[in-house]
Formats: sequence, C-alpha cells, structure tokens
Amino acid sequence: MGSPSARLNLRESLRPWLESGLEFVYAPGGMAAQAQPEPVTAQPGVVDAQREPIAAQPKPEAQPRTRPSQQPARQPQQQPARQAARPTVARPQATPPSPAPSAPASAPAPNFPDPWSAFLRFTKPGARVVMTYMELGLDLSGQSDPRRRGVLKNLQAHLKWPAGTINFWPVAALTGGALQPDTAMFWRGWELWRTPHIVCFGDEALRVVLPDADPQVVTHLLETVIVHKLPPLARLVDMLPHEQQMAVDSIAGIRL
Repeated sequence: MGSPSARLNLRESLRPWLESGLEFVYAPGGMAAQAQPEPVTAQPGVVDAQREPIAAQPKPEAQPRTRPSQQPARQPQQQPARQAARPTVARPQATPPSPAPSAPASAPAPNFPDPWSAFLRFTKPGARVVMTYMELGLDLSGQSDPRRRGVLKNLQAHLKWPAGTINFWPVAALTGGALQPDTAMFWRGWELWRTPHIVCFGDEALRVVLPDADPQVVTHLLETVIVHKLPPLARLVDMLPHEQQMAVDSIAGIRL
C-alpha cells in the first residue's frame, strides 16, 4: 500500500483511512488485505440474482414410509350360479299307526252268591295264574291255618313271580259248617280273568276243577288253559322248606 499506484485499486470504503495516514493493517496470520471488488449498484427494477435471497423452500414433509404394496386380498371365487331349484316332490307320509284300542270298560261286578261274592275281594285283575286247594274256602272265611299260610309264603318266594300274578280262588265254600265243592262257581270265577294256568294242590281240588281228569296225570292241557297238579298242602306242611320248594319245581318254569 506504500506505492501511489496502490490507491487506484483501493476500495472506497477504505480510502478515508488511507488519506488519514493509515498505511498498514494488522492481519492475523500474516495475510495481506486484498482489495475487494466495488459492489455494483443495482439498477432500479433489476434484481441481482446473486444478492436476491433465495426464498426458503418448505421442507418436504416426511412421507410415511410405505410398505411394499400388499396384494389385494383374494376375492372369493364366485360360486357358479346354483342350478334352478328342483321342484319339491311331496314325499308320501308314513301311515300313522293305528290308535291303540281303548281299554274295555270295566265289567259290572258279577252277581255271585255268598260267600263267593266275598271271595272276590281277595282277587285282582290281570292275574296269570289261579291257585286253589280244598281248604282255601276256610282260609278266606276267617278260619285260616298258619301252617298253610307259611307254606304258601315259602312257595311264592321260591317262584319269584311278579306281584299280582296269582289269584287264589276256592273250589269249595263253607256252607252249614262244612265245605261244599262247587265246580260251576269255580269256573265262573275263572272266566273273570281267563288265566292261562290253573294250579291245583291235591287230588281233591283237581277232581272239583276237572271231574273227569285222571289223578295220575300232573299236567292237563285244555283248549284255553293248562291245569297243573301239585301235592296237597296237608302233605307240604310236614316238609322242610327246601323240600316244599322242590315239590313245586314243575311249575317254576311256566311261561306267564
């Protein structure tokens, strides 16, 4: 800057300092001050592209990171159009079962003479076996023997027939202090139940039920009923319980 020619290239902003006697300027690092080019005055209406500040452009918004496009869900395959509904064919309905026949009205009480009408109190409908013995008329008239009762109880436990299977119906009734056999009254009573089996204890009872039967035969087949003959109760009462049971094994397997 000591040379007069140096003033020609001096910036106007530093000339006052030079004219005031300033010759040297301390520059850190030992670098000499270089003349800066004079700024050019911008003409009216002309925009200096270098000096015009660039308008800050808005930063692009962070776009959400998109995943690789997923394949659209498969549309269910369209089912082929259903065939036209077949015409409904009426199925033949099963023939309804025939109504069960109504139970017959209870028959009027039979007009039995005494004491047979009183014996009916000890019977029940639905029986499958009629049992009888010569002394039964006494037992049903209040003159029962506990030994006969014990034998009958033992036999019923041995046979194990369902309750209501047996009806006890006499072959003789007490008349004038004595037993009077009556075949007709016995069969009149049997007609009320028409059981498929009749069991007679002893030959005397069998002769009342079947007057013409052979007493040596133990099974008599009739048209609608089977008559079985067993030892008389007067003999069974003298047997041991297991002997009594063995004496009636012939009827243990009958079909009821």
